[in-house]
Amino acid sequence: MNRKHIVLLILAALSAPLPAADFTPVKTEVKQVHVYRPEQYSLRQGALLSNQLTRYALTLTQTKSDGTKAPQTAWTLDAGKFGFSPLVGFFKLKVNGIEMNKLSPKAEDLTVWRDGQLAGCELKLNYDGAKLILRFYLRPDSPVLWGVLLPAQDSVEPTQKAEVEISLIPSKLAMDGKKVIWNGGYERMAVTPARTIEQNPKRIALTPADAYLVIQDKKFDGSTPDNGQGPCLILLDYDAVQNAALRVNDDWTSGVSLTLKPDFKEFKFGLWQQEPRISNADFAKKLETEKTAFTR
Repeated sequence: MNRKHIVLLILAALSAPLPAADFTPVKTEVKQVHVYRPEQYSLRQGALLSNQLTRYALTLTQTKSDGTKAPQTAWTLDAGKFGFSPLVGFFKLKVNGIEMNKLSPKAEDLTVWRDGQLAGCELKLNYDGAKLILRFYLRPDSPVLWGVLLPAQDSVEPTQKAEVEISLIPSKLAMDGKKVIWNGGYERMAVTPARTIEQNPKRIALTPADAYLVIQDKKFDGSTPDNGQGPCLILLDYDAVQNAALRVNDDWTSGVSLTLKPDFKEFKFGLWQQEPRISNADFAKKLETEKTAFTR
């Protein structure tokens, strides 16, 4: 075997994905966290999930009532400057007409969750007796934040209607000097296994063929620091989904809205974004060459 063949074999070995057993274990912890103006909050509990590929920080907060405004609950994700950022409510769940921000969770409702090599956190949610569990976790071999929503065994009321909204800021915010451009000036789009969806003022119905959505911006393509952070990814399992729609209009945020089947047993999904930035083109290659890491 000549030197050229040896070099090619070494490069192939280095580029091959590692088995899950070769990755370090997932780390997870739940604790009280610092927030801006902590005196305004009655609850500020956080979960930090990390593996050797990525990290995600989830925060559950509730504001104190000031006598005129009712307490507000927020569930945020911090994984980078934009994307599924604390600037947006990345995951909103409305059940039986009750909004998530109207709930009154306690610190003990957010706990560490583990199952073999999987590790993350669970959040117990109580919508006037309709109880659900929202779980986020990592695998050792994947940069995806995997999620599951399921009815709790101790629920005393049925979940008659559950609506999920996943929101994000693709790549970056357009600016006019120091002023944010909230709409106008974007070229949002989504790429799925079945099609490319261009920016559209109307919501686009999704089907099971749209098993993942790479949500990105043509102009802010992540190719340079001035061109933003690059794309984000939403993975969807449609077994529990009654209908789903994508929003990629000329706006600072994009998102997916879903209505779940009334008798759903579990709704499975995944979220991904990368820090540091990655270009649209480079992520398309990554998604193709690292299929196992992006598959449940």
